[in-house]
Amino acid sequence: CSITEAVTILGNKLRDYQGQFNTTHLLALCDYFHNTFIRHYKLYQYVLGQDQEVNLTVTHLEVCAPPQPLPLAEGMDRDIWQLEQQVAELSMAEVQKHTNMLLLKEALHLEREHKLQRTFSEVPKQPSRVLKRQELENLISEAIHIQIECLKELLQYEIQITFDILDLKLQKKTLNLNAPIPSPLAITGQPGQDESFKFNKANKGKKAKAKKK
Repeated sequence: CSITEAVTILGNKLRDYQGQFNTTHLLALCDYFHNTFIRHYKLYQYVLGQDQEVNLTVTHLEVCAPPQPLPLAEGMDRDIWQLEQQVAELSMAEVQKHTNMLLLKEALHLEREHKLQRTFSEVPKQPSRVLKRQELENLISEAIHIQIECLKELLQYEIQITFDILDLKLQKKTLNLNAPIPSPLAITGQPGQDESFKFNKANKGKKAKAKKK
């Protein structure tokens, strides 16, 4: 319908409801009609008055179901699980310390070979020339110095790594000594309660036999 027809229909409706609504309510209804239908009249005509092109967007969403939980019988106490995690972390740290030691040994070995090769390469290479005693002593002294420095660095690092590994082992030992006691799966009754239960069960059995006789 046109705007004129819509306004006419609104006027008729307002007259019909004059006895049921006061002036304030009728004005509010008129304002609502103006702010919704009249203001967006062309939009309503465009959407409702002709066929619209449908733009459908489909998105495939993959939903992963949660994993099946393990049986409760295979579970463990939380404190025990945390203890095992801490022990595993300490064990991994210990393995890493040993790995670092091997890597350092290899690096120091390569560094020592490189320094020795550089020291020997500085000696003049002349087939007819014989090294003097002082030159030979200096060469041997330099080679020994290189060996001692590399060995000194290696020993210092080995001592530090050994202390670190011993500290990790001590931490694991302390954790195992202070391990929490797992909670029992079943609660057993007191000795007096067990005997009372057996006595009542025996009495029930005797009464049942007496009734059969």
